[in-house]
Formats: sequence, C-alpha cells, structure tokens
Amino acid sequence: MGNDQHHETFERLFLPVQTALRGYFFAATRDWAATDDLFQEVATALWRKFGEFDASRSFRSWALGMARLQVLKRRQTLARSRLVFSDDLMDALATVAADETHVEDWRLPHLAACMKKIPTADQDLMAMRFEQEHSLAEISVKVRKSEAAVGMAMMRIRRWLRDCMIKTMAMEKAGIT
Repeated sequence: MGNDQHHETFERLFLPVQTALRGYFFAATRDWAATDDLFQEVATALWRKFGEFDASRSFRSWALGMARLQVLKRRQTLARSRLVFSDDLMDALATVAADETHVEDWRLPHLAACMKKIPTADQDLMAMRFEQEHSLAEISVKVRKSEAAVGMAMMRIRRWLRDCMIKTMAMEKAGIT
C-alpha cells in the first residue's frame, strides 16, 4: 500500500471514531485538558501502529482498546495523587464508548455555555454529582435537603440544560447569536 493510500485509509477509519475516543477520555478523566492530551497521544499511537492493524477486525474496537490502555497508563501515573476510577468502571466506560455511534461532540460547547447560565447553587449540585461523584444521599446530607429533593433538583437542572442546549443549537443553526 502506497504512503498516500495508507494515510487515506487511516483517515477514513479514524475520523468516525474520534468522537467516541474523546467521549471515553472525558468520561474517564472529567478534564478537558487531559482529554485533549490523551486524544493526541492515542491518535499518534494509532497512526504509528497502523501497519499492525488487522483489517479483519473493527478499527473502532482496536482504537478504543488502545485508548483504554493509555487511560490505564495515565491512571497508574496519577494513582498516588488523586482519586481514580476502578478498573470495572473503566471497562464499563469502554463498552459504552464502543457501543455509542452517534455521540456528537459539537454539543459539548453548548453544554458548557448553558452550564455557565445556571445558578451557582445548581452548578455546585452538578459538580458534587458529576465531578466529585457523590451519591444523591451524600449530596442530600451536604445541602441539608432530602434525597428526593436533591433528585428532583438534579432532574430539573438536567431538563433545563437540555432545553437550553436545544435553544442554543437552534439559534446557531438559524444564524442568530
């Protein structure tokens, strides 16, 4: 295979899995900078090892397997300094990322913009739940509300964020900023 054809084949296979890789990295790290770093490292490794890729296998599975190894390597490096996900959770994330075919990372900037619009108290609830990974029961103790009230608040916030994103994307599509 000529170098140009080799490059075109890689691009054709790699482009559709970029979003799944970024989604997996963000789910594993909850850190945009780490997501970008991991994505770059894995993209480079995939290109470097593309000659070893078995075309009879799924490129997506191969890429996500390499991604998982890179995340595990990073976790080992960070294990002494911060809380990390369990191997079981990492396997579950890899499975979800492998199954997800329509994750659209173009939605993420809209989510970030909408997150800035919610009240600080709601941002704090979301941070406790999704960044600090507290259970609803733990959050309810911290905010001195019932678990049901916290659950309802989280549902209300997610619904508002969804509506905000839909409105923002519709305005962008219409050319209104």
